[in-house]
This record gives sequence, C-alpha cells and structure tokens, in this order.
Amino acid sequence: MLHLLNGQHAHVGSFYNYCEIVQYIHNSQIYHLVHKNVFDDPLIQPLNLEELCWRFVYYKHSELSIIYSCMKQPPITGVEKEAFDQRLDLIEIHHGSSLNPMQFPVIADLDIDLLKREWCEAYCSSQGFKIISSISSEQLSGSLTEGGF
Repeated sequence: MLHLLNGQHAHVGSFYNYCEIVQYIHNSQIYHLVHKNVFDDPLIQPLNLEELCWRFVYYKHSELSIIYSCMKQPPITGVEKEAFDQRLDLIEIHHGSSLNPMQFPVIADLDIDLLKREWCEAYCSSQGFKIISSISSEQLSGSLTEGGF
C-alpha cells in the first residue's frame, strides 16, 4: 500500500499502486483548475501553471489515429511520429512548466510502472508531498521465520 502525505505530513490518501496516484494527481489538478475558474477572478489570481502542468498520458494508437484523421497536416514529429508510423501506443510525460514533454513509444520492454513511479516521485518532490509504502500483513507474514525476523 502506498500512502501520500502532504507538506505537513498529513495523510492525503492511500493507494494500491502508482497508477492510482497518477489518477489522484490528475483529478486534483482538474478540481483545482475548475475551482480557480469558478470561484476566483483569474485576472486577480493567475493560475500557477507549475502545479497544473503535470501530466502522465497514455495514448492508444487508435486514439491518435482518430485525432490526426481530423487534421490536414497533423503537427507530429520526432518520437511521436515514429510511434504513430509504427502503429504503437505513446506515453507523454509533462513535468511542471516544462514546454517539451518526454515521449515514449510503448514497446515490449518499456517499464511503464517505473515511468509512473518516477513521475509520481518527481511531482511529489516539486509539490512538497511524500509517498511512503507500508508492508501488508501478507508481506509481513511471508517474511517472518520462526523465532522472529
């Protein structure tokens, strides 16, 4: 189990895996954006793009095909074009206000879980959050030997 703590070390949530943390971060960013637009005057309090531009997006090739089919000349180059031409899915990772996302074609040996973990850790580090893991009772009982640890 993974536990997310805020800057004051208060418990924010518990998650089974990093995929759930990615979803939580995305949902909280959407909530924050809607809240800012509805309740605040954007001219008085500008949005902090450093907080809102963290994205971990998995594009299926079929989704990209639909998006690009609506364009006369799709603006794709580099890794994105190579992945699309090879009919591969694509992962796009945004880190804060960085203008250039990292892109990865989804191939057999790509460790997607590691990418999610690294992205979550980078996000948490930049926002003052911390992820800690707990040992489940099943893990603990499997590691015990007679007479102790």
